Amino acid sequence: MNVVEQIYQLRKNFILIGLTGRTGSGCTTVANVLATPECKSLKSLYLENNDKPINNEIRKNKIIYQYIQNNWQGFQVLKASDIIFYYALLSDFETFMKSFSEGKKLEDETKGGVSPYWTGFKQKYDALSLIVKECDAYLKEKRYDDDEKNKKCKQVILKDIPEFRNSLKELLNSSIKKKVLYKELQQWGNNIRIYDSIVADKEEKQSEHSPSCLARKINQFVKLFRVIDRKDKTPTLIAIDALRNPFEVLYFRERYSAFYLMSVNTTEKVRKDNLFKLGYRIDEIEELDKKEKAKGDFSNSYQEIDLDKCIELSDIHITHDGTKVGDNRHLINQIFTYLALIQHPGLVPPSPMERVMQVAYTAKLNSGCLSRQVGAAVTDESFSVKAIGWNTVAEGQTPCSLRRLDDLCEKEDANAYSAYEKGDETFFNYASTLHTRYITDSSIEKLKGLPLSYCFKDIYTTVTGQLKNQVHTRSLHAEENSFLQLAKYGTIGIKGGKLFTTASPCELCAKKAYQLGIKEIYYIDTYPGISMQHILDCGDKKPDLILFQGAIGRAYVSLYNPMLPLKDEIKAITGINAKQAEIENKKKEQIND
Repeated sequence: MNVVEQIYQLRKNFILIGLTGRTGSGCTTVANVLATPECKSLKSLYLENNDKPINNEIRKNKIIYQYIQNNWQGFQVLKASDIIFYYALLSDFETFMKSFSEGKKLEDETKGGVSPYWTGFKQKYDALSLIVKECDAYLKEKRYDDDEKNKKCKQVILKDIPEFRNSLKELLNSSIKKKVLYKELQQWGNNIRIYDSIVADKEEKQSEHSPSCLARKINQFVKLFRVIDRKDKTPTLIAIDALRNPFEVLYFRERYSAFYLMSVNTTEKVRKDNLFKLGYRIDEIEELDKKEKAKGDFSNSYQEIDLDKCIELSDIHITHDGTKVGDNRHLINQIFTYLALIQHPGLVPPSPMERVMQVAYTAKLNSGCLSRQVGAAVTDESFSVKAIGWNTVAEGQTPCSLRRLDDLCEKEDANAYSAYEKGDETFFNYASTLHTRYITDSSIEKLKGLPLSYCFKDIYTTVTGQLKNQVHTRSLHAEENSFLQLAKYGTIGIKGGKLFTTASPCELCAKKAYQLGIKEIYYIDTYPGISMQHILDCGDKKPDLILFQGAIGRAYVSLYNPMLPLKDEIKAITGINAKQAEIENKKKEQIND
């Protein structure tokens, strides 16, 4: 193995991809693609376009395709749902049955062989439960030194539990109703994160490992697979289908430089069509959407399912148009591209879409908002950046992150606070009461030096009762800020240009984009509201709404920054010096003459 191979082998030997996305978006589809043993059956855009006029995009696809053909290896897929079932099987049968929301009905069906569907189910459960408990005891030892037990544990999570889960799904579909198992998995997952069990603790005591319980269990299997693969002298390529909690994302990101979170996104129409095909009704989809969004506070976001936050944290965004895998060359090409870049950074340059969205992503880090950072960039038709913006206060005012509740209440740093904050009796008294509570609860000590910042909007809407009023927020929105930069510093015009934003525009910003003549709006997260349907999908000059696809943030730097200059890499591998080749040829010709 030469030096170049050794350098890139560090990348190729271990790759951990976490998949995330809303139900119906296509995470499992991507997982199935990654698990494909041979890539010959996976058709690329290059094969589709190789008879068309050559452009740089086709050239990129050709390079990616050729690289993948020589370096493809199927991934092992760890399903989070199977890890949750693993937890379930650690419980006794009675606890397992009672954990169902419709447990009483299930219990009645299983008693005395009332239902033929459940005949022998308890025996199957008990047999597998015993094996799972043996595996769990072994994994907790963290030695991984018994080859037979290693293989047994791997078989349990990759074969035995999936088979058991599928059989249970069939039983439930035949006895109660479809989709009940998915609802239970959601609740079990939330309980595991908090209580380290599929059922909530009777005394409602959190586990000492909350909310990392599920992530820690997944990681035990990641370590197991790495041990097995090292002994077999094969790379460890693992896809986790699917991470649905932001703390789990951070858990793996902080532990593995080889970890990439890949979100799978699609339009609402495609997603709902996919769910309809699975038998979901409109009311069930609405219920599902509510469960997949956190309820707006930290404890819920980091202990329960919060897909919006997971998508926000994603390193790579994949778009799925709903086409079947065999025909979806666009999806395949995206997967090929980012697998190639993970293994060989800098193999191809980023797309214009990625380049500008990275600017917007970087811009959002300037935000002093206490709730959410958003960035935006405006370009002309050629993707040339004309203005950037982020959600922040007007120039000359103090960002919320630099303001402190104690300074307001103690009347220090007066210029940082408005006349309203200092002079309105109701507002000031509420702020003072809040400050006193923090002091009483010894929160200052617990903060360990963190500033006691506060959100004006939170206090204002509370004391006035205007809970949904966005008018009184202190910050400009990111898109609004970028538009104002165009007016502030002058421009030749932006009609027909493009807007890049890390969150789709709200109603107010959407109207401004429409008025400016923005032709295309690229976005990552969907902002709640009706701006897309009501403002943008109206009239005869409707801008195109385009889901972002590509690498962002740290992944952008990691994937597009070459480990070695390509020229030097080719020289080191082949032993051929392009500069010296002609000189040597001339010397040979002189000798021959």
